[in-house]
Amino acid sequence: MKYIIFFLFFAALLISGYGQQQYGGAEQNLVPNSGFEIYRNCPKILESIRWVTSWERSQIFSADYFNRCAKPQAKMNFGVPDNMFGHQEAHSGDGYAGISFCNEALTAKLVRPLAKDSIYKVEFFVSLADSSNVATRFFGMYISREEVKYVNDARKLISGFILEEPPQIKNPADRYLNDSINWTSISGLYTAKGGEQHIAIGGFYFYRDSLVQILRKRRGLTRLYRYWEKHLGYYYVDDVSITPYGMNWQTDISYLLKWVYFDFDRIELLPESVDELNRLSAHLKKYPAYSISVKGHTDSIGSDMYNNALAISRAKAVADWLISEGGIAASRITCSGAGSHEPLSDNETEHGRSLNRRVEFVLTDTEKKE
Repeated sequence: MKYIIFFLFFAALLISGYGQQQYGGAEQNLVPNSGFEIYRNCPKILESIRWVTSWERSQIFSADYFNRCAKPQAKMNFGVPDNMFGHQEAHSGDGYAGISFCNEALTAKLVRPLAKDSIYKVEFFVSLADSSNVATRFFGMYISREEVKYVNDARKLISGFILEEPPQIKNPADRYLNDSINWTSISGLYTAKGGEQHIAIGGFYFYRDSLVQILRKRRGLTRLYRYWEKHLGYYYVDDVSITPYGMNWQTDISYLLKWVYFDFDRIELLPESVDELNRLSAHLKKYPAYSISVKGHTDSIGSDMYNNALAISRAKAVADWLISEGGIAASRITCSGAGSHEPLSDNETEHGRSLNRRVEFVLTDTEKKE
């Protein structure tokens, strides 16, 4: 029996993010139980994140847990997709976490400490709960050597976190996180100082009217955060990842621009795409003999003709950025599109379709080809 339990546990770890693959090699997610899929009990009360393996190591923080296994209750429902805060399908799998953006945080210890001067790609997904009155711009991840500490304030002031510096991974300052239908990626690159092994996800800022976007006036907003106003601004969190980010791109291999993003049915690059494109343009400048072929892909929604045109437009958006912002000569870049004909995942779920909406590239050494 113990071997069966070990096998199931190991399989769950793989599903939750330990063994992710991408074109051009493997990568390891250093965040354990990254999709909140491994748990000891189904959630049935508030602050049940402590039942989720590897999360909420400290008892001073409060966060909630939602899973498809939860049984509906009259007042407290922690199910997926329907729960006491609204309706939201998981970004992937069956579970996700939930926090008030002002004075709650999600904390975890990484699989291993970060290596000095190494670059890591950080990403997590958030969605505003339907019950929220407000949306915020200030949401991010704080990465540290020691666990984040919290100030106990009898007046329940919003900012109770002791941080040595602002969160290193932050939502763009001009973007309100007001989407309660889709999941929004918050991502960035982080250069490690060495030894960091703790993460905290949250708002970390004072609750001020100037920091929030008022969506509806069901309850008054105050400068003090009282427990019963908890649902004013509430976010679901899913699929947290910290992965080594290498620039060892080789020629004649297809690589996925994993952190280049487009909204559904759009061709404009999102702000989160800049980090990866900056490093790609730097790589092309380092190797001036390299040319690059960029190929766009779509999900299966829409006609073949439309998807083929959309795929080419997305590839061209990347090429245009490399030319105008990255300083790469247009003569070194070619574009193509595969439409929906080369999927990475199934098109039956939104998560699968999001994986299929992508851009890939291949580097070619022109000196070797001559």
